[in-house]
Amino acid sequence: MMAGWKVLLQVFTLLSYFWIVTASFDSKYIKTQVFREGSNCVKDGFDAMGIMENRSRSLIHCSILCSSTENCRRFMFDKETKLCSMFESGENCITDEEVDNIICYRQKYVCNKLHCTRCPIGYYGDQCQHIIQDCSEGRSKLLFPEKKMLSFIHPSLNGPVIEVNCAFKWGGLTYIHYRNYKCLELDFNRTMDEYANGFGHPHGNYWLGLEHVYNILQNHPIFALQVVFTFDSPDWNWVQGFYYGFNISDRLDHYRVTFSFYYPSPTNPLGDSLTNGAYTINGRPFSTYDSDSSKHDCPGRFNGGWWYLDDPVCSRANVNGKRHATSFESSWHWQDDLGDRTSFHDVNLCIVRFTGTLLLF
Repeated sequence: MMAGWKVLLQVFTLLSYFWIVTASFDSKYIKTQVFREGSNCVKDGFDAMGIMENRSRSLIHCSILCSSTENCRRFMFDKETKLCSMFESGENCITDEEVDNIICYRQKYVCNKLHCTRCPIGYYGDQCQHIIQDCSEGRSKLLFPEKKMLSFIHPSLNGPVIEVNCAFKWGGLTYIHYRNYKCLELDFNRTMDEYANGFGHPHGNYWLGLEHVYNILQNHPIFALQVVFTFDSPDWNWVQGFYYGFNISDRLDHYRVTFSFYYPSPTNPLGDSLTNGAYTINGRPFSTYDSDSSKHDCPGRFNGGWWYLDDPVCSRANVNGKRHATSFESSWHWQDDLGDRTSFHDVNLCIVRFTGTLLLF
């Protein structure tokens, strides 16, 4: 009889331990999504900014490793290989392996009785109670390391918290458009609703969404739009320029775009294909194939949404075209300075708050 009670006590102890560990795990972590991406995108993308990899005995053990590892805010566990990968930022995970074998968790926070010591990137305060409006705010308040990171932002009090790519250096760049040829191709020939709400995911290629961009632009008097093209070449040459006074109207006004002036980078200048003379898109509404203000089927010809001219030329730029299109019009291109070039490593649009000093990087 005594032996039976000992067995029951051992079982009860194990179950209690399991319940305590599981409850603690559930209170500290949020299960998130896993996306399939190309192997080169996984190696070189935002997800590659890992802290470390370890073989782990179990999912719970992997979570304990993350909790005890400085700056770990997310982990990915491979049920088959038992590989535990830990990351400094981000909500979801990407892999080039079978998605069914991968589990992803984001840490809610790490706090003691007095204050939080590890908030998700984008959140700050003693209890992680505040969140930045855009990446420029994170930079101006010196809240995060000066590097590219996945971050949460809250552009509007009445809107959702969203995840973006941030560069917490220079003035603090919020990526509103991110395209990298190493990541899986993303179709940019979308509806107006999709362009308004955003599509893709921040680990790979994505469009943030015009509604989110509009909300960000309401939080500061003046913003600049940065355009960067990186070439397919051994040296990865790049060029960039800045459109100061960047703004868009609301959806009722079709997200009409305005700029004040253009300033190319002094060291790596990009020609002006958006406000060049008669072909300026200044004041133009945004067009998609289901809401075309161009009157010349520009979204259909360019294979993507944009602020097209009411002119057969449509635009001297196409950042939302296809990588390997059958026509020049529907390929990524930027005619001024780059001419008929259509081969690029990546094309990005970022916004940064303008504080009265020209950006010179």
